[in-house]
Amino acid sequence: MIKKVNIILATLYAIILATVETIMNTYWADWQYAPLWIVDYLIVLILLSAVFVFKRNIQSLMLLLGWSFSAGVTYMALFISLEPNALKSPDIEVKLPLFGLALVVSIIGIVLTIIDNEK
Repeated sequence: MIKKVNIILATLYAIILATVETIMNTYWADWQYAPLWIVDYLIVLILLSAVFVFKRNIQSLMLLLGWSFSAGVTYMALFISLEPNALKSPDIEVKLPLFGLALVVSIIGIVLTIIDNEK
């Protein structure tokens, strides 16, 4: 049951992350320094490959890799956005809750993967 929840969460998170990143970059014309948005698509690729490509033991490792990478990236994005100059950004009120939510979901994914791996 835990593995199913983790796989569903990973799939939904990856699809939403790709969609939000594409919307931010396309409609807001917010194409920042390339590594800042490439890592989001890399997270999507890792999580979706963990769900649809890899199976058995490798699947757990790939999920852990994807969730850990996502947690690191969102942690960095959240705290960089809390820097005083970044707080003056006009869209900060939208980005901060999204970064916080993404960090929480990533941590939940890590915990679910570890719990499932211990079984």
